Amino acid sequence: MMTGILMLAYLFFGILSFLAFASARSKALFYASVLSGLVTLAVHGVVIFKRGMTAGHLPWTNTYETLILLGFLIIVLYFLTLIRYRTVGLGGFAGVVVAFLLALTSLLSPEIEPLLPSLKSNWLLFHVLAAFIGYSAFAVAFGSAALFLIIDVVGKRSGKTNVDARLAYFDWLTYRLIAIGFPFLTLGIATGAIWANESWGRYWNWDPKETCAFITWLIYAICLHMRNVDELKGKPAALLALFGFAAVMFTYFGVNFWLASLHAYA
Repeated sequence: MMTGILMLAYLFFGILSFLAFASARSKALFYASVLSGLVTLAVHGVVIFKRGMTAGHLPWTNTYETLILLGFLIIVLYFLTLIRYRTVGLGGFAGVVVAFLLALTSLLSPEIEPLLPSLKSNWLLFHVLAAFIGYSAFAVAFGSAALFLIIDVVGKRSGKTNVDARLAYFDWLTYRLIAIGFPFLTLGIATGAIWANESWGRYWNWDPKETCAFITWLIYAICLHMRNVDELKGKPAALLALFGFAAVMFTYFGVNFWLASLHAYA
């Protein structure tokens, strides 16, 4: 019930953010989007806290809980980005992506299950938070890359004079967000390997989740290196950032349902 309310609230927040971005001079829309997002985020945080208190352990031990956690972290990172860079348009994509993630929880059981033995580890905190902070940065980078592509098509057709400057800005911002997320993804993979050795007796076994995580890591490593090649900046980098986030979603969500994996905790 509450996740459904949060989903609708984030969708409303996303729409307001898109409107505020399209009407750059409207302070009312900007403040309305910020207020709606902050209120929804506060309620979201309470939901996570209450579930953790009820469960008696960290509330991110299965796919249902981590979907809620990922949505929360995406909005937190969006607001940190907004404070630093004043990019309200990213809120539109953040709101829509989080609404989609929360909608996926309808496919899963919300029941609190006993904690599996392999999850009773201090590495749960470090591994999950590191990986999901990285995922959230890539989600906001997805929004920045999408804005780049939209401005590239719509802006050039409109004949506005500041299009090139805005494209350069969102190209840089996409790179910046990926540069923030990449070390966290790396840390998530490293702590996961240590945890795997403690639980299963080996650091790496090319499990489907591990393999897809490594492929995702390679994609974003390429994104960072593309920044050093002028011909690969702009549209190629933006398209790869979109593909990278698709890889993130498959690694995180798709593997759990379509591939047999030791990491697939329903």
